[in-house]
Amino acid sequence: MSIARVVMLSGLVVGSVMVSGCGHQMLRCSAASGSWAIGRVADQSVLDRIQAESHASQLRTLADGETSGEIGMDRVTVHVNAQNLITAVTCD
Repeated sequence: MSIARVVMLSGLVVGSVMVSGCGHQMLRCSAASGSWAIGRVADQSVLDRIQAESHASQLRTLADGETSGEIGMDRVTVHVNAQNLITAVTCD
């Protein structure tokens, strides 16, 4: 048996956590924890830290202007410019 807890604010879902009978939790990615990286070079150590701090199971990088139709609730996306500087960190 599992229960879902959803936080609502003015009718908008702002976060959710699934709790199963086994005590496991499905956590959603937190992009705010990667805001410190904006303006930094997207090297492997920075990307690893962003992924760890966002609690995402996956990480991908996208060039500015590049889009993807893929949706993943537990993935952090690092947007980089032509100089490989991080311009945004999002969860999708």
